[in-house]
Amino acid sequence: MEENYFKLLKEYYPSKSDIRNELISLNAKLYLPKGTEYFFSDVHGEAQAFLQLLKSASGNIREKTSIHFGDTLLKEEQDKLCELIYNPKAALHQMEENGELSDNYLTITIHRLISLFRFVSTKYAKNYVRQKFGHLFTDIVDELLYTNDSEFNKKEYYDQLIENIVKYDAAEEFIIKITTMIQRISVDKLHVVGDIYDRGPSPQIIMDELLTFPNVDIQWGNHDVEWMGAVAGNKALVAACIANAISYNNFDMLEDGYGINLRPLYEFAIITYKDDPCELFMPRIFDTNLYDNISSEIAAKMFKAISIIRYKLDGKLIERNPDFNMDDRNFLKIIDFENSTYKGADLKDSNFPTVDPKDPLKLTKMEEAVIEALALDFKRGTKLNRHIELLYENGSIYKIENGSLLFHGCIPLNDDGSLMEVEIWGDYYSGKALMDKFDEIARSAFYNNDQKSLDIMWYLFYGKQSPIFGKSQFSYFENIFIEDEALRKEIYNPYYKLSNEEEIADMILDEFGVTGARRRIVNGHVPVKTKKGELPIKAKGKVYVIDGGISKPYQEKTGIAGYTLVFNSHAVSLAEHNNYQSITDEASSYRPNIKEIEVLHPRMLIKDTDEGKNIRQRIEVLEELLERYDNL
Repeated sequence: MEENYFKLLKEYYPSKSDIRNELISLNAKLYLPKGTEYFFSDVHGEAQAFLQLLKSASGNIREKTSIHFGDTLLKEEQDKLCELIYNPKAALHQMEENGELSDNYLTITIHRLISLFRFVSTKYAKNYVRQKFGHLFTDIVDELLYTNDSEFNKKEYYDQLIENIVKYDAAEEFIIKITTMIQRISVDKLHVVGDIYDRGPSPQIIMDELLTFPNVDIQWGNHDVEWMGAVAGNKALVAACIANAISYNNFDMLEDGYGINLRPLYEFAIITYKDDPCELFMPRIFDTNLYDNISSEIAAKMFKAISIIRYKLDGKLIERNPDFNMDDRNFLKIIDFENSTYKGADLKDSNFPTVDPKDPLKLTKMEEAVIEALALDFKRGTKLNRHIELLYENGSIYKIENGSLLFHGCIPLNDDGSLMEVEIWGDYYSGKALMDKFDEIARSAFYNNDQKSLDIMWYLFYGKQSPIFGKSQFSYFENIFIEDEALRKEIYNPYYKLSNEEEIADMILDEFGVTGARRRIVNGHVPVKTKKGELPIKAKGKVYVIDGGISKPYQEKTGIAGYTLVFNSHAVSLAEHNNYQSITDEASSYRPNIKEIEVLHPRMLIKDTDEGKNIRQRIEVLEELLERYDNL
């Protein structure tokens, strides 16, 4: 078997010289600096902020611009150059409107962009940099990037290349290409630690961007799993997705972004709740719809209509899954309709025209028609399905890379810090085995479409022992209908407190087989309330919580506009984004507050990374192939 393997491998190397050539390149590559990893979490549909942070590499491009040009460019000139890099089409359009796009400006700008691109790409192998070129202007970029323009016999050639780019009206197209390359070379690897969906207006724009990004992985958050389960066919999660979107006034995302037809829900709501003001269901408005300008009053009726459908579907799911132990979340079964109370507390709204107290979970025929129509749109939506496929293809419930253990929520723990055992279909799992089992089930729900797995997707979204939720309850019913704070309280799994302790962090890292002196957990899910003195770094630097408020609804709680984590060859650094407006302002050369947390001495090279391990394994195989070559 081994000999056959090497015979097959030999077919890719026509001669021993081909093997030697690759061995030389691979061994040299080990001594290049590691690429820069960026970590985002809980972006919650805030596409404008996310794209600005991504395109600016969390302000790192502005920092590199300052280092490279130093005093040779004024601060205002550096700012303007970065504005162009972050948003080339918008910046060029604005300059054209202002009559500023002279041939002289274009020529100088191309020189500066090539110089900066050469600087930011210097730590990468040429082959890797060339992979970023694409097809347009490939030879020209290659010549400009690797021609020494200071040499007398090459300077005129170099200048002529740029002069002709301008002469033949290719300058704007060329600038867009170079600025995009600077963006992409500045972020070698992108990790999104959960919750792309819900609350914000444009998750579909974020997903469109991730589809084009060459090196991205996603650790599923509970709000991502909600949408994954809905597309897979869980109608309770379809209702949850619609309810959450309407509650934040995100009609454009549903109808224009994903082609989900809300007309059946609209017609049902305005008839059924015609005389009900639905005051408790008024949407929280952080963004204005451009295409679906539905009034708050109508939105409230639609929100209430889909919420009642949701409660019914949730109740049915709970009843067919007694092992979930969630009877206390079967709201319509708990309500005392005669006295208008819930667990002894008065209901703030007792108008339930579609609920039969004798059979409260039964859908009316109109409700059935509404949810069937919505579920069909989720199932057949081309863009939505491609986005969910990306979550499966590039995503998982956790990931380990370069000493970082990434997961969205928690590793369920008991009060004493031991791993909590969770029952799934009669068997018990904890720690890594639990995460692996949930990952397996999530994939089965989508690819096999079996009902048991689909129901587990609902549990992952807001189950008591779900590692990507990790709370005693999701109070989406109580927050609307109940005044009593005790009934609304969501109690966190002990993980969220115990993960402050270094020994707990070490125990979890050991459980997942993360070894070495440099290792860490990277989390999202729970917003860090910076204004109350909470810190994103815990357990003596072994736990990073980077959910800090990119999502606008959270910023009142956190006091900032979020965190991103940056891991390059020099350090692991935390970028704190204080000013949301400056992030989202398309004319801003944004720079966050960056603090180096783990300084790496010596500088981390590819040989020290997971990629380096893979390269060494490849080297071993190729060395053996070279030794056997003549005898195969």
